Order: sequence, then structure tokens, then C-alpha cells
Amino acid sequence: MPREATIRWRADVELEGTVLEQFRHGPLRAADVDAPASPVDAFQQAFYAWVQRQIRQPLRFISLGLDLCDTNAVMDIIQHQYEHDDFKAGGPLHLGVKLENEWVHEVGALAQPLREAHPLLLNTLFNLVDRVSGKTVLIRTPGWFLCEAACRHWEGDESATDKDVSQWMMDFYGDDKETVERYLPSVLRPQLCPDEIRTPAKVPGRRSRNQVLSENELRRLQTGSTPLVKRVCVELAALHRLLRRAGNRPLLDDGYDARPMYSGCTFVLENNERISETLDDFMNGEYQGGEATEYSRFLTFSNQKQGIHAQYVQWGLALQMLGHLDRLMALVVSP
Repeated sequence: MPREATIRWRADVELEGTVLEQFRHGPLRAADVDAPASPVDAFQQAFYAWVQRQIRQPLRFISLGLDLCDTNAVMDIIQHQYEHDDFKAGGPLHLGVKLENEWVHEVGALAQPLREAHPLLLNTLFNLVDRVSGKTVLIRTPGWFLCEAACRHWEGDESATDKDVSQWMMDFYGDDKETVERYLPSVLRPQLCPDEIRTPAKVPGRRSRNQVLSENELRRLQTGSTPLVKRVCVELAALHRLLRRAGNRPLLDDGYDARPMYSGCTFVLENNERISETLDDFMNGEYQGGEATEYSRFLTFSNQKQGIHAQYVQWGLALQMLGHLDRLMALVVSP
């Protein structure tokens, strides 16, 4: 997180009404405001103080910034996008969810103690990261890399066999047999999304068909486990609870999709050449397309009492999830 929130606005745009409604109906505290130069400045100080209360500690593994923008500032950012007309400003003030960097993290050698603790713990880890990603900001996990490879090389079929796609690939790549073999599912898929994450084996004697450990199972697993496994289980259980509270409500995944160039981070089991290649190909494609931005979403601040209350609840849940996810990564990312 930045040390302070940024507000991008033009002096001819009236924001004071929306700002005052945030103080009147939201969780912002006047005590967090010190010698404001304007109502907008007061809001900026109070809003960022509220953000800090949700996350508590600066994020170290996830890239995330929050910009406060007026409608003109948003239009400046998205003006070159083909679908920019889809941005409908329901008010004068917007929250820009900014992703200006992307770090690549791997579990690496730290995966082994998780495997030894329970054969489904790694799968649970990546499953919950994916679910949090869907509610907050994109985290590129093995599943993202598999989807990207399938769209590029296997006609979108993540479960394709070599036989299914070999003819299509030969038609696409011509006589370049070396390239065809390099991108065959049997060669590429294990490098991007290993089977222990994609299709984990069933655990004998376990009744649940769900291959993700429940909150109760994580709690029981803490007993007699190593300090690392205990702390991992605590953070995973916390994410379970927050996701349950969120339900089907959108959190930071609402509003206008600003086509982000970067994600919150890349988080994989093991980094390798094929991971880097896939990520580079994606970045190059987005750069050449000319529509990507440094923002994930633009969410319009509500002017209504009920809407304001709902937004802060949703955003608070999202920020708490990212705080727990960051602490989880601090435990499982190889130094």
C-alpha cells in the first residue's frame, strides 16, 4: 500500500456532496483528519486511515494501491480502450484499484512440509488463493497459467490430450515440429499446473468429496503439526471465514474492468522457464494491444446511505482478505 491515498481530480468538478455523505453514513472518523485544506483533503485523510485499519500492516507480497479519482481522471486513463463507453459514472468520485508492479513468488522447497502435513494442504492453499483472487485483485496462480496456455495452444481446452490438439497445432505451426512438441499438453501442462494442484488424489478414508480442506479440518490439522503448518492453517481458516462472510457479494471485483497489465502478484508452486515465457508472452501482447492500464477496477462511490454502508463492508472484507493472504504468503513463499 502507498503511504497515503492519492486523489486525482480537477478543480472544476464538485465532489464535496459525495465526500460529506461518506462522513455522514460511512465508517470514516473525523479524528483521523488533521488540518485539511478542503473537504476532499479531509476525505482523503480519513479514507486512507480507514484502509490502514483494515489491513493493519503494509502489504509485502501483493501489489495494491488505491487512488481516488473523479470521472474526468478515470476517462483520461481509459480513453484508449475500445470498451471505454462501458464505464458509466454513477457519481463524481471513484475508487481506482491500482496494480503498478507484479512480483513472482514460488512456494518451492516450502511445499514439502505442507505435503507431509496433509496431501490436500497444497491444493487447499491454491484453491483459497484463487477464490480470494476472484473477489479482490487477480493473483496469477497455476490455474491462470493453465488457462492461458489452453487458450493459446489447445483451443481453450485445459484437459486436452496430445491427440486432441496435435492436428490443430500442426495446422497452426506448420512444419515446425519442435514447436508443436514444445506446446503439447503432456509437455507444457505439468510445467504450469502440476497434477497435485490440478487433480489432487483422493485421500483414503476421507468422507468429503471436496478436495479442499474445510475450516474444521484445518483446525484439527494444527494439533501436533509444526509451527509453520499451524500458522498456515490459521491463515487458511481465516480466509475460509472471510469468504463465507462475503458470500456471493462482489468486493473489489465490481465496477469497471480497466484491463490491468499487472496482477497483484504471480504465485506458483515452482517458478520455471515455461512460467516466465507464458507471463512474458501475455505482457507483450497486452503492451502491443495498447489498452492495458495500471488499474484493475474503477468503483464508483455511492451517494446513498444503504449503498455507502454496503460498499465499506465489501471493501473492508476485501482488504482484510488481502491482509491475511499477504501474511500467508510470508509463510509459504521461498526466500
